[in-house]
Amino acid sequence: MGRDFVKSDPASMSFELAISLLLMFSAMCYLALGLRLVLAKREVGTMPIGTLFLVISVWVLGGSIELLTDSFIVFSTGRTMHFVGTALLPVAAYFSFREYTGRATSIHRLTMLLIIPLVSITLAATNYYHEFMWYLPSTNDAGQFLTRPEKWGPWFLFIHAPYSYIVINLAILTLITHSTAVARAHRRGLFLLVAACIGPLTATLAYDFGFGPDTISYVPIVFTLMLPIYTWLVLGEQIVEFTPLAYETVFQNMQDPVVVIDEQGRIIGLNHGAETLLDVTETAAMLEPLRHFFGEESPEVFEALESGEPTKMMTNTGRFLHIQASPMSADRTSFRDGTVLMFRDVSDVERAQAEVRASEKLLRTLIDHSVNGILRLRWVEEEGDDFRKLRCIFANAMAGDFLNSDREDLVDCTGAQIVRIATNGMESNESHEIIELFNRATEGGESIDIEVNHHSGGASKWLRMICEPFGSDVALTFVDITDGKAKERHMESMALSDPLTGVLNRRGFERDASMRLTESADEATGALLFIDLNDFKVINDSHGHEIGDQLLIIAAKRLRKSLRSCDIIGRPGGDEFVALVPDVAPEIADTLANRLATALEEAYVIGEHKLHCAASIGLALYPKNANTLTGLMREADQAMYRAKARCRNVSNVSSADLLEKAL
Repeated sequence: MGRDFVKSDPASMSFELAISLLLMFSAMCYLALGLRLVLAKREVGTMPIGTLFLVISVWVLGGSIELLTDSFIVFSTGRTMHFVGTALLPVAAYFSFREYTGRATSIHRLTMLLIIPLVSITLAATNYYHEFMWYLPSTNDAGQFLTRPEKWGPWFLFIHAPYSYIVINLAILTLITHSTAVARAHRRGLFLLVAACIGPLTATLAYDFGFGPDTISYVPIVFTLMLPIYTWLVLGEQIVEFTPLAYETVFQNMQDPVVVIDEQGRIIGLNHGAETLLDVTETAAMLEPLRHFFGEESPEVFEALESGEPTKMMTNTGRFLHIQASPMSADRTSFRDGTVLMFRDVSDVERAQAEVRASEKLLRTLIDHSVNGILRLRWVEEEGDDFRKLRCIFANAMAGDFLNSDREDLVDCTGAQIVRIATNGMESNESHEIIELFNRATEGGESIDIEVNHHSGGASKWLRMICEPFGSDVALTFVDITDGKAKERHMESMALSDPLTGVLNRRGFERDASMRLTESADEATGALLFIDLNDFKVINDSHGHEIGDQLLIIAAKRLRKSLRSCDIIGRPGGDEFVALVPDVAPEIADTLANRLATALEEAYVIGEHKLHCAASIGLALYPKNANTLTGLMREADQAMYRAKARCRNVSNVSSADLLEKAL
């Protein structure tokens, strides 16, 4: 059976060919769009909506085949594809729209929904043999294939058509009725989907009820016209990528228990977390009074309801729950009012806070009993001042001891005042420099570590002052280093002193003497004495080192006794001594040198030995002979050797002969 017995005019054939090619192109586009969504699998809803477009592509392709072919077999294939679309599209739409609004469709339900569509497709493919879907003939009097039969069969009229319209309307109602369960930001996408269904649904109704031509299936043409709109919805509006999540889904998947009660205090909603908390299902708890589940042992729940303020309760299992009651006012009068009770498990927070409190208590105890002085300073904006000040907000007991103040008196002192107290044992200029350094460091968020001297109760105390940022505050720590300083000075003294005689060694003498000369005024005068014990080597060799050492000790004592306390005495080595006599006139220096020569000329009584060991002394004046330590020592050394040479092998030597002045 074919169309070759009646030929259409060329214009009509060209129109049908153009429509057929347009439908074929549209079918390919729907196929591509559907495959894009099915294969992407990125969001909830992509698979069912992609399947929906694949079904539409089959329907549109069937319409294209119906227009092109002259073969009854090929035409029947197109008709079958038409019924594949009409049968499967309502189920695909129902499944897609339910999932789009967050309502899952079980496999069992989906299988049951597909039974009638699959039977309809089978009957459409075999209609020639039974006419259950439509009655023959398949052509009109002009010999053209009828895309809509003259009379529908019983299966179509009483099963297929009612079932399809029921399912597609349920799908659309799903979008409409669940719009309030979807976030407002996503409702626009729902309404656009509903609007996009109106055109094809209207065209299908008109087609099934006999409106329009019966030789052209115009529903695929409507789908072709809707293709740009569907493409815009998927690619432009991205309604699939932004598939809305129903409030119910959010509610049930919240980890915190949530109980919804009405204005009469009855439960009207529980999420899964609340079901676990109350050990009851939502169905069993529905419309039950809240007091059945939270009795007298949980007064905190009703306190939260009455006051509207958050409360905290502890469960029988020892868990802490934070309770928040929020009134629920409906936007429309048809909705009931109520209250949402949210229970948040804060056990971990409570435990952490308890540990923090315990740690803070331990830290405060450690600070209070610390051997170091610890103060905490904070920046404070004060009224009337355009700048902030750093004030003490805490001081431990040792800080008060170190600074010779009551710890309460230190609180509210400025940082500069505390540093001024700590440096009261230093020169005013040094104290001022340290305060300036402290101010710069604290304002710049930097750390400093410096040693300061503090006087308290007549005693001098050395403190190590450490200042460092502590969050937005400043931590100031004082460490007592007085003992360490004493040990340091002792070690330094040992390094610079002669261990035998107690006077300075060469290094110590050169350091102290050079410093004294540098600090002396330009017009200052003084002298340097170079002393050599003439017969020491003979005594040391004949009587032994012990006697020699004792003689050196006695000689050093005579030097200290003969000279002033401010004079600097050293022992470069062996039997030689040096002494710097600063700030004296030449005459006084000469007198001191003669007195020293006389003292050293006296006999040394060591045990049962009475020894004589006179000393040759060289005297150099400054600035007359030299104005540097090196020059003075050279001149005094040369003068000493001249005195030593003058007295060599002379039996009767006077103290005047033992002293020689530099030339």
